[in-house]
Amino acid sequence: MKIDIWSDVVCPWCWIGKHRFEQGLALLGDQAPEVEVHWHPFLLDPDAGTTPVPLRQAYQAKFGSAERTEQILSQTQTSARAEGLPMDFDQGQVRVTTLPAHRLLWLAGREGVQGPVGEALFRAHFVHGRNLADPQTLIEAAAAGGIAAARVTTLLAGEEGLADIQAQLAQAQQLGIQSVPTFVIDDKYAIQGAQPPEAFAQILRQIAAERAPAAPAGQGDGCGPDGCEV
Repeated sequence: MKIDIWSDVVCPWCWIGKHRFEQGLALLGDQAPEVEVHWHPFLLDPDAGTTPVPLRQAYQAKFGSAERTEQILSQTQTSARAEGLPMDFDQGQVRVTTLPAHRLLWLAGREGVQGPVGEALFRAHFVHGRNLADPQTLIEAAAAGGIAAARVTTLLAGEEGLADIQAQLAQAQQLGIQSVPTFVIDDKYAIQGAQPPEAFAQILRQIAAERAPAAPAGQGDGCGPDGCEV
């Protein structure tokens, strides 16, 4: 079963959704289908540059007040911690482009290690407040998948992978993906948002058994260009 996941590494619900999806698979036990997971890029903030801007400052400009910013961050952090994810928005997170991180994930896909590298990128941002446009951050995340530092340096010094990433971003538009995470199963079934593990398990079971012409697609928690659902 092929699972294509459109995601951004600064999207909190993408991190939560990743773990809920994995939990959903685990709930199936011996009935879990064999899955082939591919991560695809989505830019929640396509206008972000390489110069880091404090996340709270960026959120205040976007949402209009410090109070609203704190409400969003607090509620999102609480939701993540309820899932066992140590999200901490007091670690100095910054707004930067995630394009370099997506290029690393593209490379990780070619090496067959997108899972651990993606997890390392999520943790770098949400747990440690690292700058995801900083080459050193990317080198350390790559190490989680056994990718050598020199390979990452070579990647970032050129344009390798950029054409593929732009094509995948265009594909997301063609598919009508406007928020993430979005899970596309076998190029036919779309699941939006960080659904509960039980919902993922039910959908995967139905598709695997071919009991229904289409899996139930739900709208769960997720993030779009205008912000994240809380």
